[in-house]
Amino acid sequence: MRDSVTGTVAYRERIALPPNAVLRVQLQDVSRQDAPAIELASATVEAKGRQVPLPFVLLYDTVRIDPTNTYAVQARIEVDGKLMFTNDSAYPVITRGNPKQVQMMLRRASGQ
Repeated sequence: MRDSVTGTVAYRERIALPPNAVLRVQLQDVSRQDAPAIELASATVEAKGRQVPLPFVLLYDTVRIDPTNTYAVQARIEVDGKLMFTNDSAYPVITRGNPKQVQMMLRRASGQ
C-alpha cells in the first residue's frame, strides 16, 4: 500500500531562485545512529521560475515502515549541481506521533 509525506520548502533569505534551481527531497530511515540513513523515497522538483515555498510529495510503500523506527525528511536546493540551501534541523515524520506533513525551513549552504 502507498502513502505520502507532503510539505513545503522555504528559506528566510530574500534571494530569488534562479529558474534552473532544483529541489531534491528524500524520506529517510534515520533510526540507526551508527549507519547511513536509508532512503525510502525521493522527489525532484524543478523550480522553473517558481519561488519558495516549493511544495513536494514523497510517495512511499507503507510495508517498508517499521513503527519502532524513526523517519525524517531531508531537502536541498541545488543550482547547476551546486548546493545552495539545505536543512540543518531534523524534520521527523510518520512514526512516534510525528506528522506526514512538514513545512521545512532551509539554511543557505556555507560558501554561498
